[in-house]
Amino acid sequence: MRKAYKHIGRETLDLADIAPLDLFRSILTYRDDDDETPLDWDWPYSDDDDALRQLMKTHLDAQPMEVLRPIEDHCVRIKHLASKEGIKSLEHVAKERLDHETYETLRAQPDELCRSIWMFLNHQRDFRDAEAFHAVRQYRDHGKMYDAFEIDAGDACISDAEEMDRNALASLLTARLELPSKVEISTVRLRATEAHPLSLLVIIRHAGPLSSVFHHKDGGTRKTIYFRPPNEASLVWTPTEGMIEVCGVSPQVRRSAAETFAEIVFKADLSQKPLSWRYYDLSRFHASLALQLPLWDDIDIQLARVIEVEMRLGNWSRRLSLRVTIDDDIEKIAKLWLGGARFLRRVEGISRVSIAVKYKRPSDRRLRSLEISFGDRRSNLQSKASVDDRDLGYKLLQHWGILNRLKPLEYDEVAEILPQLLQLHDLPEDEISGGLLRRLGLDARRLLDGGILAFKARQSRILMDDDDEVLIEPSPREGEVVGIDTFHESAGTLPAEDTRLYELRREWLDEVVLTALRPLIGKGRIENLTDDLIFLGTWRRESVSIPLYLVRGIENADRLQASDLALRSRQEAGVGIVLTLVGTSFKHLGPNVVVPLPEILVQGKLDDSAVADLWQRFVSGRWLALGGAEVALMKFGKQTGMLYIPGKVPLPVLGPKQLVILDMLVAAHKAGAPGVPTGRLIEGTGVRSPVDAWNSKVRKSVVDVYFENSGYGLWSLRAS
Repeated sequence: MRKAYKHIGRETLDLADIAPLDLFRSILTYRDDDDETPLDWDWPYSDDDDALRQLMKTHLDAQPMEVLRPIEDHCVRIKHLASKEGIKSLEHVAKERLDHETYETLRAQPDELCRSIWMFLNHQRDFRDAEAFHAVRQYRDHGKMYDAFEIDAGDACISDAEEMDRNALASLLTARLELPSKVEISTVRLRATEAHPLSLLVIIRHAGPLSSVFHHKDGGTRKTIYFRPPNEASLVWTPTEGMIEVCGVSPQVRRSAAETFAEIVFKADLSQKPLSWRYYDLSRFHASLALQLPLWDDIDIQLARVIEVEMRLGNWSRRLSLRVTIDDDIEKIAKLWLGGARFLRRVEGISRVSIAVKYKRPSDRRLRSLEISFGDRRSNLQSKASVDDRDLGYKLLQHWGILNRLKPLEYDEVAEILPQLLQLHDLPEDEISGGLLRRLGLDARRLLDGGILAFKARQSRILMDDDDEVLIEPSPREGEVVGIDTFHESAGTLPAEDTRLYELRREWLDEVVLTALRPLIGKGRIENLTDDLIFLGTWRRESVSIPLYLVRGIENADRLQASDLALRSRQEAGVGIVLTLVGTSFKHLGPNVVVPLPEILVQGKLDDSAVADLWQRFVSGRWLALGGAEVALMKFGKQTGMLYIPGKVPLPVLGPKQLVILDMLVAAHKAGAPGVPTGRLIEGTGVRSPVDAWNSKVRKSVVDVYFENSGYGLWSLRAS
């Protein structure tokens, strides 16, 4: 049976078992910087390898966490690049960077794990660049924290970009992103693969905003340690596709990085020809595969036909492709073999379309041909050698309503719909229907163009208002669909837009919401404490430093309870403000005053009067955030409430069981009774003990803190 260790991390323990001992010992002694606490021990010795590993693990388990945590971080990174895909990234960077002899030394290591360890110990910068490359591959494959921009780079090639003025790029990025220190630039040439053409990876590393943590000393005192966390963005330029892909957490950083790179490397005048962030809307092909010919004076489009369509059936793991010649009418073929328009409307989604075009310019003697292929994120147009062909292709796609460009929401637009955007931000899931967007009064098309939404799929079945599931069928009227019930009868019509499913692009929505809060939070560091709780920094007002938080999901009991627990653990920071995205009855969470953002916004803006209102609410609620002057249970109906005990952080009461129990305890306290018997306290609640009314995650922070078993089968509040 394997011995249990209390303190060693999982990856450290794994490497202690399988890594060569000399390499593992080198990992233990490796330090990123002088601030890392070194191992302070006498190295164990044994002639038997297994016994020596056992001794090392026993010694490690006795070390303090400030020693073990960096070691575990190193082991996690090593294991990550020793994985099946990670080692490919590591060896790619190694082959580009290392001389032949050094590269052969790497390859001579016994296995992938040893190669990863060797690279980590001997070539740390190249190891970090391999980590960045590996992350880029994942971003490209999964589309998270990722944007792609298109640019006409003329005759520029990879060598031109490799010889760029890195100091100029670093200085301009530092200025545009208002960074506290100059960025570090690294490049890696990415060889062509089956999935991607020859590209150049540009890694941008920089220090983040100033932040701080409390360091508790052995004597019980504490001091503030200030630091700047490392941030990173990666850019990939693919010359044959005219594509700049950028990976990073912030959409603003991604766009600035792409524009700055284009300006420095290609000398592009972005005011005349800005980078294009494009997406392709294939939804029109659910109704018809026919294309209307444009009437233009400068070019004669004589024929335009869809020659290929790739459809997803039921879900995106099933694919059906139909391709015909330019002489065929694909819609007739689809009707004959697949059921025509009715079949197209039923498919889950359309993932790829190819269009053949015949055209003639005034100076041409013969017809020219152009084939355009595209999915929802990219097309083949940037790989066209002719600038005229590229421009014509984009012009046609825009004419047919397929190609759309990013048009970020303007300040006044955001102000007009900010309350609705806050409701979107508060949603528990990223998937949202067109029907919900319509009920919120939001224009799905505008949010698509603004980068906040991405089209996901069409629903083939939905729940009607009476909770009956119906099958969606086409309607003869444009813009409508018909619901067919289980008896194959019409259940009524509804807007076709309601059946569309979209995905929230959280990072873009975050950027819009946080930009609206800039009058409060400035440009400081924003920290995600939990999935629903964001620390916005410190707001200074009238010489008072106030911690600011933004919370999501306050209407959900479990999510609210998790946020409250996190906030109560941060009470040393002092009384703060928790901004909510929707209205709520709760006035406090943790030692903080709760303020619903929609209630203080003035015409969707956080202007001076809104800030003054926020300050007044904070001043009015600050005393109660510390427990108030007397014990009180404030009820919000029959389900929720808030318990106030002087000197304690207010406690949210979630659910009728908790409300009943605390109501009796408060009444007993005010009556001067010694307590309430267990049987009476739990009567009608369905729990065996009062403590069972709180789930195990928060029980320790409530029981014996707000109430206790005072003996003799009695329970009472802990209010002194």
